[in-house]
Amino acid sequence: MPFPRFLSVLAASALLCGAAQALDWNETFNGDLSDDGAAPTLVGTLTLGHNIFTGTMGSLGGTGPLDADIWNFTIDAGMSLTGINLTGYSTTSGSLSNDSFMAIATGSSIETSDPSLHLSNALWGYGTDGFGNTYTDLLALLDAGPEFGGIGFDGPLPSGNYTFWIQEGSDQVNYTIDFVTSPVPVPEPGSALLLGLAGLLLLRRRRA
Repeated sequence: MPFPRFLSVLAASALLCGAAQALDWNETFNGDLSDDGAAPTLVGTLTLGHNIFTGTMGSLGGTGPLDADIWNFTIDAGMSLTGINLTGYSTTSGSLSNDSFMAIATGSSIETSDPSLHLSNALWGYGTDGFGNTYTDLLALLDAGPEFGGIGFDGPLPSGNYTFWIQEGSDQVNYTIDFVTSPVPVPEPGSALLLGLAGLLLLRRRRA
């Protein structure tokens, strides 16, 4: 079997395995997610494919206790986070015009009082895919940010440890968020050889 085809078969097999073992955190069954940025809920390593988080956060009527949801996760080496998609959204009040807050930081905690330390942050809310289904591309919003100060990033998030925070201050929000991970593309042998030759040529020019 040609080597590139062999890699495709391996990737397809990994996708099937990842889909069967995907992380699924539901507050009803797994417990309430932390509201403490210094001690987020440790959900573990995201698996290949779709990792679903379902919960409730915010403040009932804007007067009750504020419930933020904060969790920490890891992306394995050779993987990247290619999507954070809001796929379910409803509010206690029935309003769909809320602008909730979200932020992401590298490491095992997130500073909830200093946005300059965030990798990114942004406002998010209800949207549809054109067919009446809830859909908001949260990763694109974070990629375009940060809105309130922070470091910023470009493109999919690479392997590493991250903490994610969502919060709503004027309503109670029921949400489903899908974290999508994908393998980092492996260059074909020919491409890798060309890159190696280009590096050697550059090294010769520098020495000359």
